[in-house]
Parts: sequence; structure tokens; C-alpha cells
Amino acid sequence: MKTTGWNLILQAPHSPRLQKICISSKAASILIAAVVFACLFTAVLALIFPHLRVNDSDRARLAAENQMLKVENKNLILKIRRLDDQVGRMEEGSQRVVTAHITSVRFEGSTSSSTTTTRRPM
Repeated sequence: MKTTGWNLILQAPHSPRLQKICISSKAASILIAAVVFACLFTAVLALIFPHLRVNDSDRARLAAENQMLKVENKNLILKIRRLDDQVGRMEEGSQRVVTAHITSVRFEGSTSSSTTTTRRPM
């Protein structure tokens, strides 16, 4: 007895719906033939167009460029860390200024050395 087709039941990961797909034996044989043809075509193209060859001077130049880019990336990472530290210090200083301002507004009658002004005789 020959199989006349196959039933595939599919469910998407985030969907509760089930989908039923019926594939006949003729359609399955066409799909298999297409996959085999695609593999053979890829193999023929790989044989017709061989891999590009890189000579030693280009290989050395590319290795030097890669090394230079790695060093440059490490330097940029260090600069970013320094900038993050500076931003953190500036945020802390800004928070201290805000806290001092809020404190001085609450106690308007009090005097501190930072708000005291002196007049010079003319």
C-alpha cells in the first residue's frame, strides 16, 4: 500500500492555534527534487568559481590592520570607562549642589560661609 500524502500539524510558539498542512506524495517528491537540485547546483558553482586566494603580502597587511583595530577598540573602551567615571562624579557633584540648594531654601534665615558677602569700603 502506497502512502498518498502526509499531514503536518504546526503550532506557532506564541499562538494557541494549530495549523494543519496536507502534503501529497507528488508535492513531497517535487520538494525533495528541488532540495537535491539546489544542493547540486551549489556544489557545481563551488567547483566553477573556486575560493579567492590571498597572497602573503595582503594577508600580512590584513593581520596588521586587524591588530591595529583591536588596539584601537581597547583604547576606546578605556576612554569610555573614563568618561563614565567622569559623568558619575559630575552627577554626584550635581546631586550635592541640589541637596545644598534644597537645604538652604529650607533654612533661609541661617547663614553659612558660602552665602555670606562682605562689602569693601569705598
